[in-house]
Amino acid sequence: MFGSALRQVAGNSALLRLEGSWLSAWVAEGAYLVSLLVFAYQVGGVLAVGFITMLRSLPAGLLAPVLISLVDRFPPARVLLGVHLARAALICVVALVAATDGPIGLAVVAAIAEGLLIGMHRATTLSFMPGLARSPEELLAGNAVVSLGEGSGNLIGPVIAGVLLTISGPPAGLAAAAAVYVGAAVVVLSIRAPMTRQRPAAADGGVGSRVAAALGGFAALRQHPSAGLLVALFGSQTLVRGALTVLIVAVAVELLRIGESGVGYLTSALGAGGLVGAGLAMTVIAGRRLATPFAISLALWGLPILVIGLLPHAVVAFVLIGMVGAANASLDVSGFTLLQRCVPNEVRRRVFGALESVAAIGLAVGAAIVPALIGSIGLEATLIVVGAVLPVLALVTYPMLRRADDAAVVPHRELALLRHIPMFAPLPLTMIEQLARDLEPVTFGAGEPVINQGEAGTCFYLVARGSVEVVHDGELVTVLGPGDGFGEIALLSERPRTASVVVRDPMEGYRLVRPAFLEAVTGHPHAVSAGEELVASRIAELERGHGHAH
Repeated sequence: MFGSALRQVAGNSALLRLEGSWLSAWVAEGAYLVSLLVFAYQVGGVLAVGFITMLRSLPAGLLAPVLISLVDRFPPARVLLGVHLARAALICVVALVAATDGPIGLAVVAAIAEGLLIGMHRATTLSFMPGLARSPEELLAGNAVVSLGEGSGNLIGPVIAGVLLTISGPPAGLAAAAAVYVGAAVVVLSIRAPMTRQRPAAADGGVGSRVAAALGGFAALRQHPSAGLLVALFGSQTLVRGALTVLIVAVAVELLRIGESGVGYLTSALGAGGLVGAGLAMTVIAGRRLATPFAISLALWGLPILVIGLLPHAVVAFVLIGMVGAANASLDVSGFTLLQRCVPNEVRRRVFGALESVAAIGLAVGAAIVPALIGSIGLEATLIVVGAVLPVLALVTYPMLRRADDAAVVPHRELALLRHIPMFAPLPLTMIEQLARDLEPVTFGAGEPVINQGEAGTCFYLVARGSVEVVHDGELVTVLGPGDGFGEIALLSERPRTASVVVRDPMEGYRLVRPAFLEAVTGHPHAVSAGEELVASRIAELERGHGHAH
C-alpha cells in the first residue's frame, strides 16, 4: 500500500530529502508554468502559448544529451543545487519583464534557458535514486513517492498560481515559483549520499569523445532495446502532454469559458488526479510485472482528452483531467522503475538524459501542432485526434512491453542472496547491483572442499542451492544452506581461514573475489559495522567451542 511506500522512504533520510526537493521543485514548476502560459496568452493568444511552450522545450530536447554529459562527472546533489538556483534566477527575469512591461525577447530567452535545465533536473533525480535506495522494493517505493511529489506539485503549484493570478496577475505567480525553487535548493544541501563504486571513466579524447559521451544515452538505448521502447513511448506521451499544455488554456478560456484563473484550477486537476494515481499505483504495482499497468496507464493518458472533445462540460473536464493525472502517476511509477531496471548503473544518468531529450522534443512538437490543428479542424476535433494517439500505441506495443519486463539487467536472484547477508543489506541498490554483476557462478559436487582451514582467504561465497558443512579442527560446527554466505572472516580480519567448508549436497552458488568484496563492505560505514559485528560474534562462538565461525 502507499503508506508502506511512505514509511520505506521515511526510513531513508537521504532519499526522503531528495523526495522533498523533488516536491518543492514541482510546486515551483506548476506555479511557474501556469503563470508563464497566462502571461503568454495575454501577449498573443493561443498561438503565443504554443510558441513559448515549443521554445521552452525544443532547445532542451536537442541539447539535453550534451548538458547531461557535461554534468555527469559531478555529484548529483551538487548538480541539483545548481539547477534549482539557476531556475530561480531565470524565473525572476521573466517576472521582472512581466511586471515592468519589459522587452518580451528577454523573457523568451530566459524561458528558453530555464527550459534547458528541466532535463537535468529529472534525469539527475531519477538516476540519483538508485544510489540512495537500499533495495529494489525501496526503489519502487521511491518512484511511487516521486509520482506523489509530482502530483502534489501539480496540484499545489497551479492552485497557488490561480489565486495569485486572480489577485495580482502573472508577476506574483512567477515570483512565488522562484522563491520555492530557492527552498528546493536548501533541501538539496542537506542530502548526504553514500559513496558508491563507479566504473572507470574513459579518458577525454577531445571533441570526438565528448560527442560520443553526449550521445552515450542513445548508444545505451541501442544496446538495451527494451529501454529504447520505453523511451519512445514516453516520448509519445510527452507529445500528447505538450499538446494538452496548450489545449488546457484554450479549453479553459474559449471552450469552457471559466477564465484565465481557470487555467490554473484546471491544471491543478492533473495534480489532484496524480495524488490518487500514486496511491493506486503502489496497490496495483506490487509485484515485478510492470508491462500491464504501464500499457493501461498509457491508454488512459489519452482517452480522457478524447472524451472532453465529445462532452465539453466544465465539471466533466475537471474529472477527466484528473483521470489523466492519475494515469500519469501510474505511468511514471511503472515506467521509471522498469527503465531503471533495464539499464546498468554506469549509463543510467545518460539514459535518463536521452529520455529527457526525447520528452522535451515531444513536448515541443505537441505544443507546436495544436494551434495549426485548432485552426484547421476546430478545438473539439483536435481534442479527439490528440486523445486517440496513446490508446492506439498502447494496444500495438503491448506484446513488446511484456517482453521488456523480462529484459531487465537487474539480477534478481543474486540481489536476493546478497541482501540476505548482514554486511550487504545496508548497501545502496547501485552498489548491490555492481556486486551482483561481479559474482562468479560456481558449482561443487558432494564431498568437495570449498575452502580449507589455515589457507589464505581470497573469496567470499554464497550458497544458492545445496548445503555445505563447516568443520573446525576436524569437528562439525554447522551446516549452511541456500541464502547463507561464508568466507568473510579471513577477508575482513586478514587472518588464515578459521575453518574448512566441505560440500554436503551438490552446491550451486557464487564467488566474490576479495577486492570487490572489500571495496563494497569497507566503503559503507553501516556495512563495516555489520561486518565487524559478524566477525566478532563468530570468532567468539568458535572460541567457546559451539559457534559456526568459518
